[in-house]
Amino acid sequence: MNYRNRVIWLIIVASLVRMIVAAVTELSNDEVYYWTYAQHLQWNYFDHPPLIAVLIRVFTGNLLVQEEFFVRLGAIACGAVNTWQMYLLGRQLKNEYAGWLAACLFTASVYGSILGGLMILPDAPQMVFWLWGVLLLVNIFNEVSEGARSNKRWLLFGLVAGLCIMSKVHGVFLWGGAGLYIMIYRRSLLKNPFLYLALLITVVLISPIYWWNRAHDFITLNYHGNRVGFFGAVQWDSFFRQLIGEFLYNNPVNVVLQFMALHAMRKMPLLSTTANQRILLMLSLPLVAVVWFMALFKDTLPHWTGPAYSTLIPLAAAYLAQRLERRQLLPLFPKVMRYSLALPAILLIVLVTSIQWLPVGLGSKDDQKLGSGDLLLDMSGWHQMGRAFDSLYKRDVAQGIMKPGAYLITDYWFPAAHVDYYVARPAKMPLIAVGSYANIHHYAWLNRHKAPLQPGQDAYYMAVSNYYDPLSPSIKNTFHSIEPPVMIDQLRAGKVVRHFYVVRLRGYQGGIPHSGVLP
Repeated sequence: MNYRNRVIWLIIVASLVRMIVAAVTELSNDEVYYWTYAQHLQWNYFDHPPLIAVLIRVFTGNLLVQEEFFVRLGAIACGAVNTWQMYLLGRQLKNEYAGWLAACLFTASVYGSILGGLMILPDAPQMVFWLWGVLLLVNIFNEVSEGARSNKRWLLFGLVAGLCIMSKVHGVFLWGGAGLYIMIYRRSLLKNPFLYLALLITVVLISPIYWWNRAHDFITLNYHGNRVGFFGAVQWDSFFRQLIGEFLYNNPVNVVLQFMALHAMRKMPLLSTTANQRILLMLSLPLVAVVWFMALFKDTLPHWTGPAYSTLIPLAAAYLAQRLERRQLLPLFPKVMRYSLALPAILLIVLVTSIQWLPVGLGSKDDQKLGSGDLLLDMSGWHQMGRAFDSLYKRDVAQGIMKPGAYLITDYWFPAAHVDYYVARPAKMPLIAVGSYANIHHYAWLNRHKAPLQPGQDAYYMAVSNYYDPLSPSIKNTFHSIEPPVMIDQLRAGKVVRHFYVVRLRGYQGGIPHSGVLP
C-alpha cells in the first residue's frame, strides 16, 4: 500500500476541515492578541519571541487581508508541514506503516491538530522547527562516523533549534535533549567542533531576545518568572489540573498508547534501534518532568508539554504497528485509531455549533458578570459588538454627544485585542490600553505607534461582563465628565449571554502616558 499518498490525502482533508473552521469562527483571546504582534514587528515581545508575528505577516500578505481565515492560515500551513514531518519520523524510526499511524495519531492530537494546526499560536511555528530538529538529531545520532554529512546536519540543527526558540522558548529543550543524549551515550561528539559551531549559530539567532530584554529591564524574564517557579507551597490542585489537561489536550487514546509503548519498551525494542528510542526519550521526558515539577508550586498550562507528547507519538505508532503486524493485520484505520481520530472531529463539531447556536449561557448568571466562565464567549459575539458600536458612535457624533476622532480605551490585554480587531479596526478608530505592564502587556509598545490623546478629546471605555471590572479611577480622573455605561447585549440563538459595556469619556484633561503604562 502506498502510505505516502495516504498521508498526503490525510493532510489535504485535515487542512480543508481546519480552513472551514478558521473561516466560520472568531479569534480567541490569545489568537487576536498575537494578531496585535504583527501590526508592528519587533525583535521580541512582552510575552513571546517574534516568529508568530512574522508568520501572521506572511500569510496575511503583509496585513493586506486580515480576516480570521488569513490570520489563521499560517497555523494551518504549519499543521500540514508538521503532519508530514511526523510521517517521515515514524517511517525513519520503523517503517512506512508506522509513519502512517504516526501521522494519524498526530492529526488526532488536540494539541497537534487544533492548538498547533488551526489556532494561530506560537506552538504552530514552534512545532515545525521542533519536529525538524528531532528528525535532524535522529539522523545525526544514527551516523556511524562523524563525517561531512553529519557536520552539515549539526549546522542545520543549530539554525533549526534557534528558529524553534524564536517561536517559543520551549525550544531550548531541543538542545537540552541533545546534550543529555550526548553526555550519556555519545560523549565522543564532545570532540566535534561542529557541535559547538551549531550551538553558536543558535545563540546568535536567539540573541535578539536577550538584547531586547536588556533594553527593557528584562521584562519578559521577570514576567514569566512570576508566572512559574520551582519552590514554595505545594499546590496539588494545580498539579492534577496539569495532568488532566495534558491527558485531554494530547488525546486520551494517544496518551494511553504512549504509556503502553513506554511499558513495552522495557521488554522489547519498538524502533529500528535502541538508540532511536533513547533519543525520543531524551527529547521528551525532561520537558514533561520540568513542567510537572513547576505545576507542584505554580499554575501551569497543559499545552506547555505538547512538544514532548508529540515526540512520543512515533513510539506509540511503532507499538501499535508492531502489535498489528504480529497478527498479520495492517488495516488503514485500526479500531483504536478510529477512536483517536473521532475526538478532535467531535470536539470541532461541538465547538463550532455551540459557538454559533447554543441557546444557553454556560457561565455566571449574575447580570453584572453575565457569562463569566463561558469560554465560548472568547470566540463569539465580537462581530455583533463591532456593528452595534459602529452604529452607536455614528449616532453620537451626528447628535453632538461625542466629538469626531474619539479614542477607544481598555485597561487589560483582553478584551483589548478583541476590541482592537473587531471594533476599532473596522471603525478606523485608535485604541489604547491603559494600566500596568502586567495588565496591558504588548500594548505598552503598541500604544507608542498611535498619536497620543490630546486635551479635549473624547473617548469610549469598553468592558465585557464575563471579565467585568469597573472603570478605574486612574482613567476616570483624566476626563472632565463620565457618563453611565451603555449596555449592548450579545445574543446567541436569541438568548442574552453577555453584556458589553460602553462608557462615554468626555473632555480628556491629560495624565495618561503615551505608552499607557501607569504605576
